[in-house]
Amino acid sequence: MTAGLTATADPAPDLIRLITRAFMQDPYPSLRDLRARGRAVPIENNGMRMWVVTGYADARDLLADQDMKKDLWAKRREILQKTEVRQGRRPRLPRELRRNLLDRDEPDHSRLKAVIGTTFGTAAAHGLRGKIEKLAADLLDTVPVGEPVDLLAVYTRPLSMTIIADELGIPDPDRADFPIWENDILTSPDIALIEESSRAIVEFAREQLARKERDPGDDLLTRVVRARAEGVVDDDEAVSTITVLLTAGMEPGSAIGNGVFTLLRHPAELAKLLADPGLMPGCVEEILRFESPFRMLTPRFCDEPIDIGGTRIPANELILVSAAAANRDPDRFPDPDRFDITRNSTGHLSFGRGEHRCLGPRLGRLEVQVALTALLSRFPALRLAETPAASWRTGMFMRRLDTLPVVLAS
Repeated sequence: MTAGLTATADPAPDLIRLITRAFMQDPYPSLRDLRARGRAVPIENNGMRMWVVTGYADARDLLADQDMKKDLWAKRREILQKTEVRQGRRPRLPRELRRNLLDRDEPDHSRLKAVIGTTFGTAAAHGLRGKIEKLAADLLDTVPVGEPVDLLAVYTRPLSMTIIADELGIPDPDRADFPIWENDILTSPDIALIEESSRAIVEFAREQLARKERDPGDDLLTRVVRARAEGVVDDDEAVSTITVLLTAGMEPGSAIGNGVFTLLRHPAELAKLLADPGLMPGCVEEILRFESPFRMLTPRFCDEPIDIGGTRIPANELILVSAAAANRDPDRFPDPDRFDITRNSTGHLSFGRGEHRCLGPRLGRLEVQVALTALLSRFPALRLAETPAASWRTGMFMRRLDTLPVVLAS
C-alpha cells in the first residue's frame, strides 16, 4: 500500500480511503500517490464510490466537457444504487440545496445564471474596490496588536461575510450565523451537524426571501424574489440560489487565510512581496495554485461510459476533479511543491473551468489582493503565534483553515 493511502475494509476492499488525519493536514502526498496509481482512481467518500482525476490535462478537459453532467438530483436513485458502498455514511441534505446553477445542466444552468446577471463581473468587482479597502482598514483598526489573535475570526471571514451580505441585502442583525452554517456544511465530519446546519441555512434563505418580498431593495435577494414572482425560478431554485451565493461569498475569506498562512511559512517569498508590492497580483495567483481552497471540485457524471488514460469509468458514476492535485501536476507546473510568487501561475484550476467555474473569480481575486495588501502594509512584521498552532478543517472538498493564530506587529 502506498504511503498516505489506506484501502477500505469490506464491502469495498478495492477502494482507497483518502479521509485520514494526515490528508486533512497535508493532502498533497496522498494526491501525488493517487496520480502515480493512474489517471482516474476509485476512492470511497461519504460511503460512495467516486473516481478522482488528478492530472492537469485530464482535469482541464473534463471541466470543459459538455457531456459531463452536474445535476445529481435528477439521477440520484440510479447513481446511489450504482455507487453506494456503505449505508449511513452520507448526510441527507435538503433538496433545496441542490437546485442552484452550479448543480444544474443546460438549459437550467443558463436560466439560473441570468438571474444573478453581472453582479460578480469585472465592472462590478472594480466598483467594489474602494468599499473593500475601507472595510479591510476598519477591521484592522479593531484587531489586537502584539498578542495572539485568530486572524480568521477577526479579519478574513468578517471581510468576506460583509461583502456577500451587503450584495445580497442581508441586514446586520441577521449576519452572525450563516457563516457558521456554511462552514459546517462544507467541512464538518459530523453528519448530524451537517444535516442540522443544512436545514438552518435553508430556513434562513426562506426568511430572507420573505423579508425582501415585504421590503424590496436594490440587491440580489430582491432580484431573486422578482425572478420567482415572474416564474423564472421556482421556490426551491430561489432558496438554492441564495444558499449557494452565501457559500460562494465566503470562499475569498478561506483564500485570504490560506494566503497569509502560506506566506508566513515561506519568509523568503514574503520578503520579496514586502520589498515589491507590485508582485501582489502574481502572488495571489500562486497562492491559489499552491494552496487551492478546493481539494476536490464537486462531483460530475456522464450518461455514457468514458475512458481516462485507459481506465473505463462506467456511465453515471461520480467523478471528482482534484483542483489541488491538478495545480501541483509537474507536467504543467515545474517543481510544483515549491511556493514561488514570481512563478507564472496562470491557468491554475482553483476557480474551475467551463460553464460551472466559480461565480465570481474577479471579485474573489480582488478581495484577496486588497485584504493581503492592507494587512501587510500595516503589519509587515506579523508572525504565526507559537501557541496555539494553526489547524485545518476536515472534509474531502475544501481546504480551509479552522484557526489561524497570529501576532500582529508593524
